[in-house]
Amino acid sequence: MFDSDEELHLFEPGTLTIPAHVEEQIPDVGGFFIAWATEALRPDQARELESAVNGRRCQNGWFPLESLDSIGSRGLWRGPLTYLARMTAKDPAIVEAWATIDLYGADKARIGATANHLLFQQGHAAAATWVMAVRPQAFLSLTLLGESLYRNWEDVVGTVRPKDIAKAVRRWNR
Repeated sequence: MFDSDEELHLFEPGTLTIPAHVEEQIPDVGGFFIAWATEALRPDQARELESAVNGRRCQNGWFPLESLDSIGSRGLWRGPLTYLARMTAKDPAIVEAWATIDLYGADKARIGATANHLLFQQGHAAAATWVMAVRPQAFLSLTLLGESLYRNWEDVVGTVRPKDIAKAVRRWNR
């Protein structure tokens, strides 16, 4: 019904190297979370939380969402990474919507699925890198994606009190 004149340059992504222009525009969810969550923590607690987040990074240095699969998004008993899981819950929808703007049918499904696979395996920047390479004629805005992710994370952390993080870290250590 709807066909796009856009030429797609599809390829199997493999492990992606993140270009500097993507790194500049796409925020690192791990870094964002560490900066926010450690504000109200003692230095030893902050180091422990930072270590937990950084220990889940993939080879390219970015935070893959699959590392949160075992965390869940409810309950303090799972620890402070529960808030990171809650913070990133909408990220797949945000990335997919951005990646598939003006696409229809099989192209939309394939681009969306691969972008989300990369988001879970290699992080936000890898997904954006692949989409930009596959859709060079689409004039997709990395700034738009970065701002959308950042706004969503800020909205979620705005609902959490700093003492909730401290309490979660204390319970995590029991």
